[in-house]
Amino acid sequence: MGVSVEVTETPEDEAFDIMAKNKDSMLAWLNVETQWKVIASMAGLIWIGLNYTAVDVALRRLSFPDAVFDDLLVMEKAALPILNGGA
Repeated sequence: MGVSVEVTETPEDEAFDIMAKNKDSMLAWLNVETQWKVIASMAGLIWIGLNYTAVDVALRRLSFPDAVFDDLLVMEKAALPILNGGA
């Protein structure tokens, strides 16, 4: 479809720490990273958002607390402009 995705490795010096209270939210984010709704267009990929049905199943199956879903919504909102080429 003419879409190219650039993947780059993060140098070790760009690593960062996660506060203990955010551990569940970060682990959940990593576990649902394949659950994005994306549209392929002539202009490239358009990231729509997370597939909430699939995210809900993953969170329940992995026994994350309910509050983690709210954190994922905040993370999704921050990620969408970046994924869609904005800042």
